Amino acid sequence: MKKFFFALLLVAVISGSAWGLTYTGSITSGDGLFGTAAWSTGASLSWVVVYDVDSNLWTYTYTFSVDRKSPSHEIIEVSSGDTPFTSVNIKDYTGIGGTGEIEGPKTFTPGDGNSNPGMPGNIYGIKWDSSPNGLIDTWTLVTDRQPMWGDFYAKDGKDNGSNVIAYNTGFGHDTETVIGNGNALDATTGRAWALVPDTDGGAPPQEQVPEPGTVLLIGGGLLGLALFRGRKAGR
Repeated sequence: MKKFFFALLLVAVISGSAWGLTYTGSITSGDGLFGTAAWSTGASLSWVVVYDVDSNLWTYTYTFSVDRKSPSHEIIEVSSGDTPFTSVNIKDYTGIGGTGEIEGPKTFTPGDGNSNPGMPGNIYGIKWDSSPNGLIDTWTLVTDRQPMWGDFYAKDGKDNGSNVIAYNTGFGHDTETVIGNGNALDATTGRAWALVPDTDGGAPPQEQVPEPGTVLLIGGGLLGLALFRGRKAGR
C-alpha cells in the first residue's frame, strides 16, 4: 500500500512539472538593485516567469515598486544574439496602468539626452512607459523566448537635483548561473540579474519538459508497477 501511494505522489509531481514551469525572483535596494537618491532604499523589482507547454509560450510578469518618486519608464533587456528578439517574438503584452505604451525592441543608450541618465551602458530591450504618480508598476510580456539572466533599468526625474535611477548590479556583465529561482546573485562581486527573454524558444535545456503523453505513459507504468507489486506481496 505504501508503494501504491508513493507511485501516486510521483505521478502527481511529474504531471505537475510537465504542464509548465514557473520561476520567481527579485532584486531590492542594497541586494542586487542599485538605486540613487529616492530609490537608494525601498525599491524592488520582482518577476514571475511561467512556461505553458501547450502554447509553447512564456509569460513574463514584472513588478517594480518604490516608496516615493514614481517611475517614468522601465527597460527590460531582450536577447540581441545570433537570432535577436524582434517584434515578431512579442505574442502579447500589457502596459503599465493600462496605457499599453511600449517601445522596442531596440538599443537604448545612456545619457540625459537619451532619457536614460546614469545607465551603465547600452541595452537592447523593450521600454515600458509608466503611469503618472504610481509607485507600483506591473507589466507583462508573452513570448516564445525562454528566459536568460539579463539587465533592467528604470528612471524617474530628479530628487533634490540628483537623477533618480535604478538598475541591476550585474548590468553589462554576463553570468553562467543556471536558470532558476532567485536572482543569480554573485556573493563575491555583488552582481545580480533579472530573468528576461533569451534567443532560444521552448523549455530551457536544463529544465526540459516532457510531453503530456509521455507523462501519462510514465505515470501509468509507475502506477501499474505499484499495483502489480502490491498484489504480488499480498499473495
